[in-house]
Amino acid sequence: DINGEGAGEVAAELESGFGKGRALGVTMDVTSEESVAAAFEAAVLTYGGVDILVSNAGIASSDPVTETSLAQWQRNIDILATGYFLVSREAFRILTEQRRGGAIVFVASKNGLVAGKNASAYSTAKAAELHLARCLAEEVGPLGIRVNSVCPDAILQGSQIWNSTWREERARAYSIRPDQLEEHYRQRTVLRVNVLPEDVAEAISYLAGPRSAKTTGCILTVDGGVTAAYTR
Repeated sequence: DINGEGAGEVAAELESGFGKGRALGVTMDVTSEESVAAAFEAAVLTYGGVDILVSNAGIASSDPVTETSLAQWQRNIDILATGYFLVSREAFRILTEQRRGGAIVFVASKNGLVAGKNASAYSTAKAAELHLARCLAEEVGPLGIRVNSVCPDAILQGSQIWNSTWREERARAYSIRPDQLEEHYRQRTVLRVNVLPEDVAEAISYLAGPRSAKTTGCILTVDGGVTAAYTR
């Protein structure tokens, strides 16, 4: 994580629950080639290699296009598109040398499939993630490396993004109060549910593990059923 202190705290929590050495927190800026390479080096030196990559760097911004600055646009592209490219490229270098296959999971967004009102920069970058994953799946499939994507929607619980100005911005886009967002998102799903972090974790676990051994280039939605985001 770019927040190295926060990553260390999570690693310590995991070690406390599952044993010493089961987690390593490192600082990584996904927009820096040097930082990405250093983070992977730390992982390889600690654990001997790489088997799975879950790419989950995330930011969000919400403004009408006429109020979206070039800096805001570029920041979304730098982190959500270029960052996913740099991290994947470094992972593939290691996975290719290992010759043991592997699994890559991109955490994208419902906005990568459906146009997001007042969120052109974010939605465009998320769409780029999805197509990057498909391109990579095609390229590295012969090496036994699978690349899939998860598309969640509105994970408000425990999210640093939703605890920022993003909540107020999205509420404004829908002309509702910020405290009405959970119900707004629940009502727009066909299952009438809110999506929780553990729901997304379950989808990631499936795509990263042996149960999906014959699946690649896939987009798995975890959104309670947003009709516009159906992939077929």
